[in-house]
Parts: sequence; C-alpha cells; structure tokens
Amino acid sequence: MKKITALFMMLAAVASTAFSQSVHGGTLPPLKPVEKTVYDTAYVKVYYEFSYRPDSLSKGRKDGQTILLVGDKAQSFVDYFDDRTDFINDSLAAAKRPPMEAFTMNMGMMKRMAYTYPLVIDRSRNVAIIQVDNVNTYQYTQPVPEISWQTVEGDTTICDVACRKAVCRFGGRDWTAWYAPTFDLHTGPYLFGGLPGLIFSICDTKDNYRFTLNGLENLGKGVPVYLKSGNKILHTTRDKVRKAVENEQADIYKAFQLQNPGAVFTPQAGDTGRRPYNPIELE
Repeated sequence: MKKITALFMMLAAVASTAFSQSVHGGTLPPLKPVEKTVYDTAYVKVYYEFSYRPDSLSKGRKDGQTILLVGDKAQSFVDYFDDRTDFINDSLAAAKRPPMEAFTMNMGMMKRMAYTYPLVIDRSRNVAIIQVDNVNTYQYTQPVPEISWQTVEGDTTICDVACRKAVCRFGGRDWTAWYAPTFDLHTGPYLFGGLPGLIFSICDTKDNYRFTLNGLENLGKGVPVYLKSGNKILHTTRDKVRKAVENEQADIYKAFQLQNPGAVFTPQAGDTGRRPYNPIELE
C-alpha cells in the first residue's frame, strides 16, 4: 500500500505541475491530436491478455490487455488501454471538446495500463522500433531479432483452436510458446515471431511474463500502425535505455525530481525510492 500511495502522490504532483504550467488566464489550452509516426495500415487486430511480475522475488502480478495490429509492411504491439486513451484524445480534439473531458474519461483506463514496451516492427527495413515507458519514455531501433525456435512434442487447445508447442531462449529467458498452424500469421506478441503459425500463448519458464490470445478481429476499416512521437521521447541506444530504466527504478523519487524540476515529492517514512526491476529482456 505504501508503494501505491507514494506513486499516486507523484503522479498527482506531476499532473499538477503540468496543468499549472499550461494554464493562462484560468483556461487550459485546447486538446491536440496525439503526435504519431505512422508506419502502415492494419486490417488485423489480435488481442492478448498480459500478465507479469514487477518483482521477480514476489508472487504479486500486474495484469493488463495488449493488442497486435498487423499490416502488410509493419505491425505494432501496444497496451490496449493506452491505445484507447489516444483514440479518445483524438476524437475529443476533433470535436473541439474541453481538455478536462479527456482527462476525466481517460483516468480509469490509465490505471489499467500494464504493458510498457510499445513497439513497431517495420518489415520493409527489417527493424524493430521499441519504446520503453517508465519515468521517462525512451526509444531505440534494432534489427528484428532472429529467434531460434525448437518445435517439441505437445499440443493443446486455446480459444477452441488446436495449438502446437515450441521453445526458445530469448532476452536471457527461456520461453514456451503455443502456436496455431491453421492461422497463417507468422507472428505474435512483443518481438516473438517466425513460427509456422500465429502464437496463441507464450510464457517464460519462471512465469514472469505471459501473453495469452483472447480475441482476433478482421477490420473492415484499416487503423494506423503507429508509435507516439514528440520531443519528450528520448531517442538513444538499447544499452543506454536499459541502464537508464534500471537507474530510475533504483531511486524513483530522484528520477521524478529530475524530470520535474520544482515539483516536491514527499516519500512516506522508510520508503527509499527503490523499486523492483524485472524487465522483459534480462540481457
């Protein structure tokens, strides 16, 4: 409870600072569309339940919902509720609605966000553009990883679809995947792909991260495959991102203070500011 309370206080302080800096004459500036870099148009949307352990030494979990958008040239994998807040913001901005309306509508969804690695795989360039949302938002680009899968004996049924088993080692973790050969999409959640069928479920062997398909939709109207852009996103290398996020987790109050000069954060007694660090890729 102490950690939740402290985080809520920090978010409230950040929001208060942002609003105080934006108010001119007692009014807030009008809503603007979310800044985006669009890579493609998707006509297939795959839904995955997401669950992970923020602390590898604890059984506590955080659950969420993610979506995979698949286009001809690119695909994206993002938090469902983050995607919905973008949609609401852009819809209200187009309707010239008050900014507080968007804030009120999105509060509930912001609390349900869990997945913090939005990414796009640009197949035309064979690169993955990955963002990491922590205290700051970072972005780096890398080649699409070549995952060495080993198909093994085993079968199961997920969402009434027959699936086969495969295993791999990726990012310092051992993973078990279940894929459906009858679905001719050789992809899956996060950076996982390359199996002869759509990945329906994947989990590391220590159950720190798991993704399970819970819906698939063919879209009559295409939707953009995009990542957020803007000058607040810090572009750097993968190694520097990993070190920066690890440092933020080592002292969350210091990280927020650096991000918000002038804001005051008052931790509860005994709270050192250290937070667990259990990234999806360990190496």
